[in-house]
Amino acid sequence: MKKIKKEIVIVCPVHNEEDNIRFFINSFNSITNKLQHHYSFSYLFLDNCSEDKTLEILLGFKKIHKNISVIKYSRNFGVMKSIYTGIINVSKKASACLIFDCDLQDPPNLILDFLKKWEEGYKVVYGSREKRNESYFLTFMRKRYRNLEKFFKGYNVQIESGAWLLDKRIVEELRCSNYEPYLAGQISRLGFRSVGVFYNRNARKYGQTKFNFSKYFSYAIDSLVSGTIFPLRVSIFFGFIFSLFAFMLAIYFILAKLYFGVEFQAGIVASIVILLFGFGLNFIFLGLIGEYLGRVYLKDQSNSLAIIDKIYD
Repeated sequence: MKKIKKEIVIVCPVHNEEDNIRFFINSFNSITNKLQHHYSFSYLFLDNCSEDKTLEILLGFKKIHKNISVIKYSRNFGVMKSIYTGIINVSKKASACLIFDCDLQDPPNLILDFLKKWEEGYKVVYGSREKRNESYFLTFMRKRYRNLEKFFKGYNVQIESGAWLLDKRIVEELRCSNYEPYLAGQISRLGFRSVGVFYNRNARKYGQTKFNFSKYFSYAIDSLVSGTIFPLRVSIFFGFIFSLFAFMLAIYFILAKLYFGVEFQAGIVASIVILLFGFGLNFIFLGLIGEYLGRVYLKDQSNSLAIIDKIYD
């Protein structure tokens, strides 16, 4: 009886990657060809409206390799939104999908470890970078960010952005949920068994990275506010602090004036107390409004998906 192979889809977002596509496909084929007795692999490239010959090259490879599909978006929606849209468009026959960038910084041989962990029962397998080719400043900021994330959320999201394996159950859950800019956190909150595979990230072979400092900063902000309304509650905290301080200051001024005979300039006491108490009330009411807005935010995040211009299947 012929053994039914498990279908695995390799999802790859691309934007102006004409120099890397050939090496990506050849490198991954060298790995997947060794596993073809157990798995059936296919590729799903997500073109974020590239301005070079990326789409043309992909369609050229599609004529040679029938297991290649391409989704072209109507414009550049960013890497995370394009990945999410690609994941939920993975074939429903697929048992799992692999997400890799086209720059080959995440080595293709990670597939072997990912599949091994998946076969052991893990629903999410992700690459965890032991060594990063980055400046000391960026490493320092990354560590401080992790501390801030733990303060805001009470935990750190272990799933890193980069190379992933997602079981079909994860894909099904993502199809039923709304898109969040911090995709790693969204997957983490699903709660399924996950495990990291340690590796050293390679240097980019060709082209320039599309993820600059401003995008890192934007992504960090998305991760801090994703799935939590703690930042909104900070205003309530400060409101109570200001109100308590105003109340204690009022008592001090009253005691100083009536019992200790301290002289104050006319109106200064009332102005200070009213000002501080007013700040306190403003923070409290803004915090309460933020609580209700936060519940709407958590209930229904209305971030739309990337718009698909054309599917080359």
